[in-house]
Amino acid sequence: MSEGPSHPQDSLRREPTAGHDDPGLLFDIIEEHFEEAAFYFRLWDEAQDALDYTLDEVRRGPEELLRANIDGLVVGGAAAAERLLWPAIEGDEADHWSGPGVATLALLSQRDDDPLDRILVRLPSSKQSPLHGIARGFGLAQRPDLDERLRNALYASDEDMHAVLLDILVERGVDPGPLVGMCLQSTDVNTTHAALCAVRNSANASAHARSVERLLDSAEARIRAAALETGLRWGLPVARAACTRQARAHEDHALLLTALAGTAAEHESIFAALEDSSHRSAGLRALGFVGTQRAAEACLRFIAESDKLVASRAGEAFCMIAGLNPGPFALAPEEDSDMKDAPGASPAFPALNPIAVAEWWKAKRSSFKPGSRYLQGEAWIPKTIGERLAPLPMRWRNVILLELALRRPGAVLSSY
Repeated sequence: MSEGPSHPQDSLRREPTAGHDDPGLLFDIIEEHFEEAAFYFRLWDEAQDALDYTLDEVRRGPEELLRANIDGLVVGGAAAAERLLWPAIEGDEADHWSGPGVATLALLSQRDDDPLDRILVRLPSSKQSPLHGIARGFGLAQRPDLDERLRNALYASDEDMHAVLLDILVERGVDPGPLVGMCLQSTDVNTTHAALCAVRNSANASAHARSVERLLDSAEARIRAAALETGLRWGLPVARAACTRQARAHEDHALLLTALAGTAAEHESIFAALEDSSHRSAGLRALGFVGTQRAAEACLRFIAESDKLVASRAGEAFCMIAGLNPGPFALAPEEDSDMKDAPGASPAFPALNPIAVAEWWKAKRSSFKPGSRYLQGEAWIPKTIGERLAPLPMRWRNVILLELALRRPGAVLSSY
């Protein structure tokens, strides 16, 4: 593979330029660096699952600009840290996660400072929004000493800090150690969810397999989804059975996982979900990764749907399979459209002209063999799929990387 499943954060992890502590610094320039960094941090975060960014565009765009502005904050040294960065983390008025995230990343990038303990003290009183930024900042920081120290902090912390510390370890891809087993038993949903994600990095997966299995039937939908993905990544047979069961119940994440790792017979649950209006959008997204002629034609049915989200998902999935360039087929956007992009979301896929798309498909349909799988109009060949990742939108690329992980499950000892 020429394009492996490297983490898009890796190229942000580098040594910053040297800093200084000139009390005469022009703080308006430092503040501008902070505002710019916060903007590009949000943009970088949104781009990780965006339809309008490829990996190279992320790296050459928001990632490079974020890096440059972080370097500008590091140059500000201790004076900028006390006047601007620490208040962003310790203040009570943070209304967005990006400010605390930028401050965390900049402070951790200082060569001659050790802000870890002071940042950790802030965590228990933080609201969820700034916590996301702080976790992201830790995830991006190039500090070789952080992994072990963060793991030690997890073991020394009270239970109310376990969720966020596990989230930070997930961001850094660190084995959380045996304490994750206790966290899998937590009554706190956030802690359990974080533990289910963190345990994927465990060097001793077999010790936690039973706990993951029990969570497959959790009353919480997001716990079931996380347990299902973890179990499938590990190749647990009971997770495969749970995936089939949940997909038949039209659970959204199970539909996607079935598209990635299921058989043609198991894909029937996805087609059936199209008749369930509450899960139709998730079913259409999954069909884009099923990739067959039949899946494309099922999507085609809903391109003219009055529900704008459903129509958008149908058009996106159809184009993903068939390779249609949506530009010439896009309808003019409606001024009073009732479909608004969610905050932080990639722009919605454009509404397509259903008559024009149907005519295009009529001419192209014979090029698609029934039962074969396609990506952008070309045969899906597992041996070469890695070579085709680079130009794909991040929203598609990340799911295909998940499929590669599911098809190469981690070893879990059969004796567990």
